[in-house]
Amino acid sequence: MKIKLKDNTELTVTESSTATKITADFSSAEDIENFRKKLTDENLAAFRYIKDDTGEIIGEYKNYTFETVSYLYSEEKSVFEASFNIRQFSNIEVRLAAVEAGQTTQNDAIAEMSEVIYSE
Repeated sequence: MKIKLKDNTELTVTESSTATKITADFSSAEDIENFRKKLTDENLAAFRYIKDDTGEIIGEYKNYTFETVSYLYSEEKSVFEASFNIRQFSNIEVRLAAVEAGQTTQNDAIAEMSEVIYSE
């Protein structure tokens, strides 16, 4: 099974991955960190799990955020087993983000209008 993030980053994950925990095997701690950097709010705004062989979508998820990562080295398999804990934003958090984005747009428009008015 694979996870596909919003930016089309794909990673083969274990079958124990869920909506709130992404588990996968990595060859190094650096590879874990590189994937962790991909777990931005933007990339977790829309992601899905896909079957390897058929490409069938197993689950689609929206509005998640990264929380923590933990890993351990398995000498038996010679891999790092990592778990990335994520959670879904609450409705209030989603609405607040939309309000903040709108406010930023308004602030920029007001500043631009002020420059035009005071430059004349």
